[in-house]
Amino acid sequence: MDSASAHRTTQVFKFGGTSVSTADRIRHVVDLVRCVGAEVQRVVVVSALNGVTDQLLEAIEEARRRGGRHHMAVDSVRKRHLDTARSLALGADLPPLEALLERLWKDLANRLEGIYLLGECTGRTRDAIVSLGERASAPIVTAAFRASGEEAGAVDARELIRTDAHFGEATVDFEVSTRRISEALRQWPTSLIAVVTGYIASTKDGQTTTLGRSGSDYTATIVGRALRAEKVVIWTDVDGVLSADPRDVPEAFPLARLSYTEAAEMAYFGARVLHPRTIRPVQEAQIPLFIKNSFNPTAAGTLITSHSYKVALRVKAISTIRSVAVIMIEGGGMMGVPGITVRVFGSLAQCDVNVLMIAQASSEQNICLMVRDADADKAAAVLKKEFAMELARRDVNKIFTVPSCAVVSAVGDHMRLHPGLAGRMFATLGRSRVNVLSIAQGAAETNISAVVRDDDVRRAVRALHEAFPLARLRAHVCLIGPGRVGAKLITLMGEQHDNLLDSVRLNLHLVGVANSIRMAWNADGIPTGTALQALSSGRPASMDWLVQQLGASRLERLIVVDTTASADVAARYPDFLEMGLGIVTANKLANTRELPFYQRLKSIAYRREVAYRYETTIGAGLPVLSTLRDLIRSGDTVHKIEGTFSGTLAYVFNSLEEGIPFSQVVRRAHALGYTEPDPRDDLSGEDVARKLLLLAREMGCATERGDIAVESLMPPGLESASIEEFLDKIAMMDGEWAVTVEGALRDGKRLRYMALFDQGALSVGVRPIDVASPFAQLSGRDNIIAFHTDRYSDTPLIVQGPGAGLEVTAAGLLADLIKAAELMP
Repeated sequence: MDSASAHRTTQVFKFGGTSVSTADRIRHVVDLVRCVGAEVQRVVVVSALNGVTDQLLEAIEEARRRGGRHHMAVDSVRKRHLDTARSLALGADLPPLEALLERLWKDLANRLEGIYLLGECTGRTRDAIVSLGERASAPIVTAAFRASGEEAGAVDARELIRTDAHFGEATVDFEVSTRRISEALRQWPTSLIAVVTGYIASTKDGQTTTLGRSGSDYTATIVGRALRAEKVVIWTDVDGVLSADPRDVPEAFPLARLSYTEAAEMAYFGARVLHPRTIRPVQEAQIPLFIKNSFNPTAAGTLITSHSYKVALRVKAISTIRSVAVIMIEGGGMMGVPGITVRVFGSLAQCDVNVLMIAQASSEQNICLMVRDADADKAAAVLKKEFAMELARRDVNKIFTVPSCAVVSAVGDHMRLHPGLAGRMFATLGRSRVNVLSIAQGAAETNISAVVRDDDVRRAVRALHEAFPLARLRAHVCLIGPGRVGAKLITLMGEQHDNLLDSVRLNLHLVGVANSIRMAWNADGIPTGTALQALSSGRPASMDWLVQQLGASRLERLIVVDTTASADVAARYPDFLEMGLGIVTANKLANTRELPFYQRLKSIAYRREVAYRYETTIGAGLPVLSTLRDLIRSGDTVHKIEGTFSGTLAYVFNSLEEGIPFSQVVRRAHALGYTEPDPRDDLSGEDVARKLLLLAREMGCATERGDIAVESLMPPGLESASIEEFLDKIAMMDGEWAVTVEGALRDGKRLRYMALFDQGALSVGVRPIDVASPFAQLSGRDNIIAFHTDRYSDTPLIVQGPGAGLEVTAAGLLADLIKAAELMP
C-alpha cells in the first residue's frame, strides 16, 4: 500500500432498495455520489432493488409449498433486472452484465427447483437465494456509474465480510473482516468507485450468509470502520431518523442529532431506518453517521456522533417492538434461590430464543420475560421443562405466556438527570387508558420501556410522542350540537390550531361531531374543515351509541363539548364524568336542574379528577364564574350580585330605545345568534333565572329554581307555538313596549332586565335605572355584573362586555376547552 492510499479520505454511501428501485432512481444515486469529488475514495453499498428480497422469499415459500408458481417469480425478477440493466449500461458493458444476470437467475431457478422437490428450505439455501438481489443490483449500479463517465467496479461483500454460520442473521468476525476489507479496497485507485453488495457475507468455508433484514446499513458501517472512513452516509427514503414511526404518529419529525447510544437504542427498539447492529462499528471508530433522504437530498437529515443535544424532557423519540409475547414465571419458592435467572437465560439460549427485555419483582417471586411472538410457545415449553421439578414442588406456581404484546420505549440520553420522567411517562399512559404489563429501565437510563397489549400500541405511542418529543398536551374533543355556536367553535379550533401548538403547547383533535339527526366519529381525528360534511354522511344519531364510542375509545384527555340546549344531553353528564371524560358546556340545563343533580356532577368531577367547565353558561366569553370563584377561594364574602345577565335582553332594550319595534328587535337578535335556540327562553326570563341560580349555587346556597322571583316578557298564549309562529305573533306587543320605553325615558330612566342576589334573596325582572347608572350606560349586547363583597364594599368589582354572540361564545368555549385540557391529569 502506497503512502497516498494510506492517508486518503474515504466516504461510504449506502443506498436502500427504494433508492435503486428503477433506472431513473439509480441515475439519481449516481448524481448524488458524483457530487463528492474524485479526490475522495467513494465506496457505495447497495441493497437489492425495492421489493426483490420479498419476491425471493415468496418464491422460496411457494416452492416449499410445492405450489408450482415459483417459476413465475424467477421470470418476473429476471425481466425487471434485464430491463433496468438495458436502460443503464453502455453498449460494451451490456453483454457481460446480461451474461452475469442470466447466471444468477439460472442459479435461482435451480435452487428453487431443489426446494420444490424436497419440500423444505434450509437456512443456508435461503441465504444463498436472497443474496441474489444484492448480487444483481451491484453490477447494475456499477454499469450506471460507468455510463456516467466514472470508473467503477462491483465488489461482492462475501469476499470482504466473514461471519459465523448463523444463517439469516450471522455474527460478524470483525478482526478478519477488517483485514480483508482493508486489504481489498485500500489497493483501489481513489478515482475508482467501489460498488459493494449490502446485506450479504460468507463463512470461512465460503458459504453465503446474510446480516438480517436491512443489513445493508450494517454492511456500510462495517466497511466504514475497516477503512477508517471520514463519514458514512445512509441514503434512505425518509428525512432522517424520525421521532416515532410515522405510521403510528403522523406528526413524527426528523431528529437533527443523536448520540451513538441513542441511535443504538432506537435501532434495537424498532427504528425503521436503522439496522439494530448498525451503530457498533462507527461508534467504536468514532465515525460520524449521517441518515439522509435520497429523494430530498437538501434536507438536513440526522447526524449520529458521540455527542447529542439536550431536549427539555430528555426524551427524543418513542420506539416500538411489535409482535412480542410476555412469558411469566411465578412462584414463592424462587425467593432467595441463586441461579434462577441463569437457568432461565441458559435454557432459552440453548434453543436460540432471544430475550428482548426482562423484569423481576424485588420480592423475587416472579420473572417477566419478553420474546418474539414466534418464539413464545417454544420458550414456554423449554422453561417448563427446565423448571419441571420446581413446578411439581409448587416452588414455581405457573409459567404462562401473554401473546400479542409490544414494547414501547422512550429513548434519550441522560434521562436519569431528569427527576419524575418515569412518573410522567406512566401517567401519560394511564391517561390514555393503556394498561402496562411490565416495565424496565436500563442502568444507563437511555431508555424506559413498557410492555403493553398490541392493540394499545398506537394510542400509547401517540400519547407519549405528544408528551415528550413534542412536549405538548394532546386533547380529544367530541362536539355535541354543531349548530351556530358549535359550528363557529369548530371553525375557531381550525383557525387557532397552529397558535395553540406554538403558544399553549396544546394539540386539540376533533374526534366526534353529533346532532339530533346524525353522528360522525373517528378516533384518529376529523379535520375541522370537513367536520360538517363528515357529519352529514355520518350514522343515524344515537346517544347510547355515542356514549359507547366515548367509553371504548380510551383516548387521552377526551372532552365532551355541549353547545346544545338539550335536557337529554345534560342528563348524560354523570355518565360522561364517571367514564373519565371532561365536559365543557354552554348548556345551562345540567347545573340548574334539581340541586342534588348539580351536587352530584361536582362530586363526580372532583372524585374522577376530570374537568367540568361551564363559564359560557353565564356570560358567553365573560369571566363571571371564574371571578366569583376567585373571590370565594381567596376568602372574600359576597353579599350582593346585580347585573344585566342577558346579552340578548340588553340588545333588546337598547334597540327599543332607538325606536325599533319589539318584534323586529327579537327577530333580528335571533337571526344574529344572540338568543337561545328558542328565544322564549330569553324573553321568559328563564335564561337569566338559570344564570342567577347557578351563581347562587356556586356560592354554596342550597337554591332551587322556585326560590327565584321571575318577571316574564312573554305575551300569554304563545308557549306552545312554533318558533316561527311565535316570532310572527309577538308583533302584538310592539305598541305596549313602545309606550313603556317612552315613559321611562321621559322620567330620566332607562329600562334594563336585571338579576339580583341580595343577602340570599333572588329576583330577575325589568327595572327602571337612572341614566347616570353604569347599568344604564350599556350599549348593544353588553352585560355588566357587579360583585359587592367585603373587599369591594365601597366600589363593586365589575365584569363588563358582550354577553351574547357567536364569536364571543365560541371563544369562551375554546378558552374553557384549553383550561379543561390543562386541568386534566
